[in-house]
Amino acid sequence: MDRKTSDSVRFAAMVGGNLKYLRLNRKVFMPQKIPAAHIGVTHQQINKYESGLNIPCSYRLVQLADFYKVTCNDLVNPSYIHQQTKGNEILNNQVEVQHGNLQS
Repeated sequence: MDRKTSDSVRFAAMVGGNLKYLRLNRKVFMPQKIPAAHIGVTHQQINKYESGLNIPCSYRLVQLADFYKVTCNDLVNPSYIHQQTKGNEILNNQVEVQHGNLQS
């Protein structure tokens, strides 16, 4: 029996996207080896989590949340990345055009 339903595939991709966002959204590049060493898995396993091939168990979710200093709810929140980046959207910033100059 195939356990990969469309919901589980979407869930794995969403969790993986959040994990990848947390790892890459920083000033200094962080290779997959760093979170892997912290939680005691291989960098290949982190790659599988981030690509949505595997879903971390609840124990690993807690470890990853602690490592990235977020909650487990953040890791499984489908709109987490949007909430973190919505301040970067130009439509949300009040911009006035005066004499050809942009002011925010």
